[in-house]
Amino acid sequence: MKLDGKRVLVTGASSGIGLALARVLAARGAVLAISSRGAERLEQLSEELASACPGIRKPLPVACDVADGESVRHLIGACVETFGTLDALINNAGICVYGSVEKTPVADFRSLLDVNFLGPVQAMLEVLPFMKRQGHGLIVNVSSVAAIHGVPYLGAYGASKAALVALSQSMRVELAGSGVRVMLVYPDYTESAIFENETKVGGARRPEGPYAPTADVAEAIVRAIEAGKRDLILGARGKTLAFLDGIAPALVENAMRKIAAELREEE
Repeated sequence: MKLDGKRVLVTGASSGIGLALARVLAARGAVLAISSRGAERLEQLSEELASACPGIRKPLPVACDVADGESVRHLIGACVETFGTLDALINNAGICVYGSVEKTPVADFRSLLDVNFLGPVQAMLEVLPFMKRQGHGLIVNVSSVAAIHGVPYLGAYGASKAALVALSQSMRVELAGSGVRVMLVYPDYTESAIFENETKVGGARRPEGPYAPTADVAEAIVRAIEAGKRDLILGARGKTLAFLDGIAPALVENAMRKIAAELREEE
């Protein structure tokens, strides 16, 4: 998929992976729509991207809270009204809760599902009629390595991302023949504001790293889009986890048990 001139929407574009994606896509010549909750930051980013890539159309900034269905409907409507349709939707917006599952309030589980699962669901349902009508389209759902196998103290977060994986896999076969493709991305720990802003419920400290630079993650995602990949697992740890989970699940569980013990905070 050549991105020059393609109409692409990136959610969660004001920071982290989303911001890095917007920069790489703009450099590739994409016609961008960028979304996050902060309208002022989006306007600034639109100006920055247009200045950095003078040959592109100025990105369309649309403030949106993906946890709000009406806000998502407005977002997709604004993109279609401005561009006529969308060639690609990148569901990147997300939040994180870190800590012991037993310390995680049910309200936090709901918030994670609202943003990390139902937000992408709403966006996909809104954009699918346009993509199917034109006979082509790409949906990129940014999940997590924590959705491949449960990671200690990321249980609630991983569950919300695993729900997105299962839905995406179902959609792939349901959309066969429509021209609409679904790509899944599984980032490992990344230098992202999502961790700075996460809800910490206690029970464990975060691993020290290393965390992947967002620019490297974004470049890898864009290259995978251009290559037409179905799945992209990022990082040596992610690839190893995916491989071993299929052939040696007991080994993976033992490794996770050791990680949990290392990160556990004494009460």
